[in-house]
Amino acid sequence: MDALVVPDREVSGIRALLDDNPVVGEGRKGARRFWTGREEKLLKTYYPQGGVSLCLQYLPGRSASSIYNRVGQMGLRKADARGKFTERQAWTSNERIDAVIVRTFQGKPDKGAVQACASAVARPRWWVSKRAVHLGLVSPRFKEAPWSEAEIAIISENAHKATASLRRMLAGKGYQRSETAIIVKLKRLGTDRTDPDNFNGNQLAAVMGVDRKTISGWISKGWLKAKRREQSALDDFWKISRRDIRSFIIHNIAVVDIRKVDKFWLVDLLAERVAS
Repeated sequence: MDALVVPDREVSGIRALLDDNPVVGEGRKGARRFWTGREEKLLKTYYPQGGVSLCLQYLPGRSASSIYNRVGQMGLRKADARGKFTERQAWTSNERIDAVIVRTFQGKPDKGAVQACASAVARPRWWVSKRAVHLGLVSPRFKEAPWSEAEIAIISENAHKATASLRRMLAGKGYQRSETAIIVKLKRLGTDRTDPDNFNGNQLAAVMGVDRKTISGWISKGWLKAKRREQSALDDFWKISRRDIRSFIIHNIAVVDIRKVDKFWLVDLLAERVAS
């Protein structure tokens, strides 16, 4: 029976990095997940110098594992302290390693048990999970803890804000939730994510019967006051208050095509000024 392979310091370091799998900024989604020629040039420049850790600094949105996999596909290697290139680590298995993995996954393990298994066989956690699937075992899916009433209250009261802001608000109260988990929860709650006091560029364009470029043009000319806001998948850069929209319409009526504006919205907007 083969003995366990004990990784050296460098291999142990990359294993820990891949287990943690850090990412700078928000992870890539949709079409942005595909690698570009510019990113590959950055990999060729920085990976030989400093490995995955250095590449993370120059590739926001890319996780350590995605960088590691990509440099492997490109055949890139990292120089050691002596300036020599070492071969990429090839993880192998044997009967003893497989037996440890089988015992672990047959017991419906939690995250801690899988990590302990990875440490025991001197392999990355991701490799252990992949090997378990190869052995015909069911890799566990770790569910997040149930949402508390306090968490639901926070995201419901601030649903119109960007998900990144909601995540930080929860973290400030000691709750750790991913942005994806927050979006899913808001959808299940059927929460209205529109801000009653502010519009973004797309929303204002819709009620005024113009396109987004027209709104941006009014803002750039100084006619319409707007603030820059945090961009997310659910809104755009602009935050425009109802008060500033009302002021714009009153003072720039010549550029507003009343025939295209939502008349019910316009009446409500102008009526607020009369009431105040």
